[in-house]
Amino acid sequence: MTLCHIFNDFTGATPSILLKKASRGVSKGKWNAVGGKIERGETPEEGAFREAFEESGLAVSRLFYHGKMLFHLDGANFLVHLFSTHTYAGKLTESDEGELAWFKLSEIPYDKMWDDDQFWLTLMLRSVKFDAKVYFNENGIVDEMTIYRRFD
Repeated sequence: MTLCHIFNDFTGATPSILLKKASRGVSKGKWNAVGGKIERGETPEEGAFREAFEESGLAVSRLFYHGKMLFHLDGANFLVHLFSTHTYAGKLTESDEGELAWFKLSEIPYDKMWDDDQFWLTLMLRSVKFDAKVYFNENGIVDEMTIYRRFD
């Protein structure tokens, strides 16, 4: 799977992040980055390009690869490749995947996101490379989390 955080911080603009309120799936009702499953034959980067376009109408480029996150939730494991970008083209267009909104970096709705986001999103905002393992309890709260800094 992929997550791609898109930033709008052009000269003169208030720095903000694009988030999607999922309308279905395991993230239903939560704000998160655009992204999803990597299709057969795709690289993680190709999957991030495609998912960002399908869910937002934006053609992203110059992706920064932060690393891999392994999520353990309800007996299932999800491997997610984490990307971010400040470069995109196109017109923001919502899909049936969920509502889209720009949030100022100082107003990120952590209380309406996955519990783990509050711990690692600040690393991503600083362009840090890292891998992480996150274990959620049955209520979707982080039980255990390990973050490993990447130096590649």
